[in-house]
Amino acid sequence: MSRTTEPGTGTRSVPPERIDVSFMYAVHDAFQRDLDRLIAMAEAGDVPGPALRAGWDRFSTFLHVHHTAEDTHLWPVLQDRVADTAVLEQMEDEHNALDGLLDGVEAAINASAPAEVLAARAAELAQGLTAHCDHEEELALPLVQKLLTKKEWDAFGAEQRDKLGMSGAATFFPWLLDGAEDETRRKVLGVVPPPVRLLYRALWRPRYERAPRWQMPASA
Repeated sequence: MSRTTEPGTGTRSVPPERIDVSFMYAVHDAFQRDLDRLIAMAEAGDVPGPALRAGWDRFSTFLHVHHTAEDTHLWPVLQDRVADTAVLEQMEDEHNALDGLLDGVEAAINASAPAEVLAARAAELAQGLTAHCDHEEELALPLVQKLLTKKEWDAFGAEQRDKLGMSGAATFFPWLLDGAEDETRRKVLGVVPPPVRLLYRALWRPRYERAPRWQMPASA
């Protein structure tokens, strides 16, 4: 169903390419981790209300920001540089399909649906998102490496940072690195400014860990 297990099965080996896409891999893994947790919590009948809503709001917000930035700052740039646009059209179609799956989970949460219904909706979303992330990494990121400049890749990252703002970053970084492997943590924190690293360690992560969030049930 998903590519990772709790807290993770390791970090991909990222070759020393012109553009370092390891941050993208970390984001993909965080999405998968969250859905693994949601499914396990629902199947165990252990989904506290405040944690359910807080976790879903984080997950859906970060996924929306990520996909919107791809739709505005990655695929259109590549559109004019590829002879065959089939891969880019596939990315767009999969984003649209995921919107429907997201709506299904949102509806289950808003309706306080039985745990088995929530688990089933979350599993459908996990299956769709796993396939999309795999396709993106296997088909679209090679085009990024080949055809995008580092400046254009950096603009894609900057768009997401701008949408999140400082208040969003205060939640995003501890969410992203929740349960991450040491190598992933080092890579992510290695590309952010020192003040962000300090805020993450001293303030953001402790506050995130005290707040309601999705976690694997003790019996999982």
